[in-house]
Formats: sequence, structure tokens, C-alpha cells
Amino acid sequence: MPNTLAIWHADHLNFAKLLNLLEEQLGLFREGESPDYQLMLDIMYYMTHYPDVLHHPKEDLVFARIKERESAAAPTIDKLSQQHGALKACGEKLVHDLDDVVNGSIIERERIETSALEYLASFRDHMRIEETDVMPLAARLLRDKDWLAIDAAIRHIEDPLFGSRIDERYGAIAQQIERHSKGASALTR
Repeated sequence: MPNTLAIWHADHLNFAKLLNLLEEQLGLFREGESPDYQLMLDIMYYMTHYPDVLHHPKEDLVFARIKERESAAAPTIDKLSQQHGALKACGEKLVHDLDDVVNGSIIERERIETSALEYLASFRDHMRIEETDVMPLAARLLRDKDWLAIDAAIRHIEDPLFGSRIDERYGAIAQQIERHSKGASALTR
């Protein structure tokens, strides 16, 4: 089996880092401070331009093959497929709202917080189901020829944040992740 499942899992770990950063910024709302709206926008721009363009479409191909081979998985697969669309719509709305704020529009803080919290909860639940229910099924049911066909169907896009070269747009996120990892390693010493 190609390393598609390992990449899938690594993507989830990376997405979790970004969701944690987004949640940290939302925490500033509750503390009466101002979050870094540009950082939040950059996170959401990434989430709507990497997962929604490469990661989720590839998962959809895996989902279809699982459904062909294990009909009992259909309800879970259908739910996850629907979530892909809902996550995309919710993410795009949040990008739009954050972009408006960054460009000087006045938007209710509660509107952004509500959308972001919904996105966080939905995305985390989605990844949890994939990790615990679907990825083991995929490992069991799909063969090398399936993985090769799936990989061939979706053109590979280098991850613009966690890949070998960080896109300039995501420099601030990369620095924030680096600060977090240094802080976490200092705590474990």
C-alpha cells in the first residue's frame, strides 16, 4: 500500500495544529483581548485551499471504494461525505467574514466566534471519525491497485505550509507553530 494513509494521518495532525491556533485566537475573545485576525484569516485560507482542494477529494475517492466493498460502512461514509461539503461552506463563510474584518469592515465578534467554534467542533469530529472508523477500514479493504488509482486521480499538490517549501502567505502561521513547538518542548524538559 502506498503511503497515502500515512499522509492522510499526517495531514490530520497538521490540521489539528491549525485548529488549536485558531482556538487560541478565539480564546482571546473570551479574555477581552483582540485576536490576530490576519493569522485567523491565513489559517482559514489554508484550510479552504489545501484540505478542501486535495485532502478531502482524495478521501472521497477512498470513501467510494470502501462503500463498494463494505455496505455496512455506508452510513458513516455518507455522513463524512456530507461533512466535506458542510466544512467547505462553513470554512468559506469564515474566510469571507475574517477577510472583511481584516479589510476594515465591522462584524459582530459573536458572529465570527460562533462560526469558528462550529468549524472547530465539526472538523475535529470529522477527523476523529476518519481516524477511528474509516482509516482502519481503508487499510483492510483497499489494495495497492486501489491506492495507485486514487493517487493517480488527484494531482499531487505540495502542502504550502507543511511541505518542503513554505508559501509566503503562510509564513506567520509557520512562525506561530514554531513558537508553540518550542514552548511545548520546554514544558516537557
